[in-house]
Amino acid sequence: MFIAVQQNVQQSGFQLSQQWWWLILSLIITVIVGPIIVHRSKNRFDNEKKIEIVGNSISNINNRNGAPEPATSESPIYSNFLLNTLTVENKRSVTQSVTEIELYNIKKETNDFSDIQYDGGFYDRNQKFVLLAYNNGTKESFVEQCTVKFIRCEKDTFKEVYETEKVLQESLILKQGDIRSLIICSFDEFVSEFEQNSKLYLLKVSVFNSKGKEIPNLMLAVAYDSREKRFHIVARGSAGSSIGEVPLINLIEDTTQKSVTCSQKLTAGANDVNFYILVDRSCSLKYDVAIKSGEKTIKGKEKYSLDIRIPVYKQEKGGFYGDFYIFLQDQKIELNQDVDYNKDLIKSLKSDLIYDKYYAARKFANAKI
Repeated sequence: MFIAVQQNVQQSGFQLSQQWWWLILSLIITVIVGPIIVHRSKNRFDNEKKIEIVGNSISNINNRNGAPEPATSESPIYSNFLLNTLTVENKRSVTQSVTEIELYNIKKETNDFSDIQYDGGFYDRNQKFVLLAYNNGTKESFVEQCTVKFIRCEKDTFKEVYETEKVLQESLILKQGDIRSLIICSFDEFVSEFEQNSKLYLLKVSVFNSKGKEIPNLMLAVAYDSREKRFHIVARGSAGSSIGEVPLINLIEDTTQKSVTCSQKLTAGANDVNFYILVDRSCSLKYDVAIKSGEKTIKGKEKYSLDIRIPVYKQEKGGFYGDFYIFLQDQKIELNQDVDYNKDLIKSLKSDLIYDKYYAARKFANAKI
């Protein structure tokens, strides 16, 4: 009897030891092995997250300072050296890299484009205003009708009091590289108004196209000085800056595929991936884009189609107080008669105004051309 009881106690003790052993083992697995499994699972899930091209924008490059700027005209026309910016989303929590950018399905179809731009401004020295049009495209083009509005504004509040306008209805056709004045106006005609109304201080000038839409960069303001009985130019803003080192895809030679190696970091979330494109002639350019990250290739969904022209002049995007305003000032033109120049005459007087299709690529992308 005693032996049987002793055996039962021993068996119960053994079973209890086994239960404690399994409990301890379970705790060890939970505390030590569990986090390792979770960490590995998380890494595996994270590694499967993709890089994706989710957006893009394309800009011209200012031929003088390398700064990106919008394409000219409402139907975008680009120069032969441009900036393509991809918005790339890194869905991982760790930094990845773009190691190569590839263009494929490339097509260049030679084409000609119209590109009428404007310049001009107000000259302190003779109190005259001029609006210029120039043909920076690759073919003869018509200058559309436009309206110049002269708006009087009050001092301090800058409230617009009233306006007058001049409608330029004369049809004008410009050959490639032609520069013509559309209006020359002496601001002396406004002096008596400002003298009679002491509240008037500012005279604003804006130019509108045939559809009544204000033409970008064609607005200026001059302030009236009652002591001198003269108008003076209001201070203007400065130009933008370049964007730093960016890889170049050179499409001077006709090809259907071209790539460039690079090292652009992708932090978690959205990133900008920039690259330049250089072509050799005016054309309709079509291409698709892919980026590589190590062995992975990520193709963009968008198909690109751009109109590209080799401009005549460096100043691709017109506006008041531009290259030709300065040119007339340097030439001491008094604006007593219409302004009329062509490409050959400008080249002989100031060749620096003529566009060099490889200059910007050499200077800002270190292109060896």
